[in-house]
Amino acid sequence: MTRSNLIAIALAVLVLAVGGPWLAGQLKSLPGAGDLGARADQKIVTLEVAGMTCDACAAQIEGSLTTLHGVKTAEVRWQQKRAYVVCERGIADSTLLSAVRTAGNFYGQVVDK
Repeated sequence: MTRSNLIAIALAVLVLAVGGPWLAGQLKSLPGAGDLGARADQKIVTLEVAGMTCDACAAQIEGSLTTLHGVKTAEVRWQQKRAYVVCERGIADSTLLSAVRTAGNFYGQVVDK
């Protein structure tokens, strides 16, 4: 093996050692990540939310989302400008977006579901 191959392997091992636990922590931090079987009739919707500037904004949006019938949990992260919602499959994305808008001067769009 050449010296450059050994360096590349060492760097890859280092990235995995540092990045692996971080990635696992990020995945575990998603709402409802623990019990997949119980969520068969639910979906996770990721919303990108514009207009948030602080924890109070996030709390206001989270409160608006969690009052919707069929929403199991909502987690809003203002630093990421994202809201993660676990809800029944029958809830329309437009209903979630409407809850974001009624929480204040915020605008949302669906990123992933």
